[in-house]
Amino acid sequence: MESHVDIDDLAFETNNSGNRKRKGTGKRGRFLACSPTTSTDGYWDNSTAPVFSIDSGNVVEIETGTHLMGRMAPGTDINDWMRWFKDVISKSQETHTYPDPWTGAQKIKRGAGHHHLTGPIYINGAEPGDILQIEILDIVPAAFGFNLNPETSFMNQGLLAEDYPHGKVRWYEVDFKKMKFEFLPGIEIPVRPFPGTLGVELPDAGMWSNAPPGRHGGNLDNKDLIAGTVLYLPVGVKGAGLKTGDSHLAQGHGEVNLNALEGAFQSMKLRVTVRKDLTDLIDWPMGSSSTHWIMMGIHTDLLESCKMAVRKSISFLHKYYGLPEMEAYAFCSMAVDLQVTQVVNYTLGIHAMIPKACFAGSQYAKKNTLLLQA
Repeated sequence: MESHVDIDDLAFETNNSGNRKRKGTGKRGRFLACSPTTSTDGYWDNSTAPVFSIDSGNVVEIETGTHLMGRMAPGTDINDWMRWFKDVISKSQETHTYPDPWTGAQKIKRGAGHHHLTGPIYINGAEPGDILQIEILDIVPAAFGFNLNPETSFMNQGLLAEDYPHGKVRWYEVDFKKMKFEFLPGIEIPVRPFPGTLGVELPDAGMWSNAPPGRHGGNLDNKDLIAGTVLYLPVGVKGAGLKTGDSHLAQGHGEVNLNALEGAFQSMKLRVTVRKDLTDLIDWPMGSSSTHWIMMGIHTDLLESCKMAVRKSISFLHKYYGLPEMEAYAFCSMAVDLQVTQVVNYTLGIHAMIPKACFAGSQYAKKNTLLLQA
C-alpha cells in the first residue's frame, strides 16, 4: 500500500513559527506523509509491507514524527514518556537486538525503541549485495524539539546514568531566523538537523530493535550527515526497505544522556539511487560531504569502534586512491580526525573524517566528488 501525493511544480516555504505552506515553484518529486499507516515503532522487520515505492534515482520527500508515534509534544514530561514507552515495549516484546559479529551485539530481548520510523520504502531494482546511495538534499525541521535522560528505575541508559538517576524531559523552540534555540537564558545552541535514524531492513527474519546501529545503518546518530551529504548503505533485502526517523535538530560529537535535541521533520528530501558498481569498494555504512569521506566504526566496545573506523579508512584509501595500506595507515595518523558519534546506543560509534583536500594532485581530481566514482 502506498500513501503519498505527487508533487508537480510544487515547493514549500516555512514561516517563522515553522509552519509550512505550498509555493508554486519547485522540482517534481513525491511526498511520503507520516501517519500510523506509513510508519512503525522503533524496530526493523523485513516482513513489513512497503508503504511506498520509488524508482532508482528518484527524489522522495519524507515527513517524520516525534518519538512514540508522535505522542511526544511540548508539555509532555518524563512520566508521560515512561507510560507510553512501557506500552510500546509491552506490545513488541519479541523485539530483540540484532546479533552481529561485526559489532559485537548479542541477541537481547528489549522491545522496540521509542523512535518513530517512517517507511519502509521499496526501491525498485535494489537487490541484496547492492549499495544504496542516499543523497540528503534538504531538511525542514519542525519548530519544537526535546531532550531527555531516563529515570534509571525504568531504564538504566545514558553515559552517566549512575550520576543522574532522575529522569527529565526538556522542551525547546527553534528560532528559524537564527536557526538556533535558547538552551537557557543567554545560552544559544545552533540547529543543524540530520536524520538520527536512516537505514534499510536487516536480512534476517524477525523484529529487531532500532536502538543499535549496524551494517544496515539505522540509528547512526551521526551529526555530520546533514543536508548536502550522502550516505551509502549495503542492501540486505530485495527493495532495500528504507526507513527514517529519530529526527535530530542538534547534537554534539557524542550523544551522552540518551538523546540529542530530537523532534520531527516537516520534510526531508532524499535522492535514492541503487549502485551496482560499488560492491568491491563498500561493505559497510559510509558517508560523503563536500569536504570529507566519512568512514564509520560501530561496536559494543568503543576501542573496537575506533579500530573499525581506521581499518575502513585504510581499506577505502587503498581501493579508491591507490595508497599502499601501510601508507594509508600513516595518513590516518596525520590527517584523519576520529570523531565520537554516540555512546548510548549499545553499539557505540566512532567516525573517521578523511579530508578530500589532501588529494590535491591532478590524478585525484575526478575522485574528490560528492558522489563516489566507480
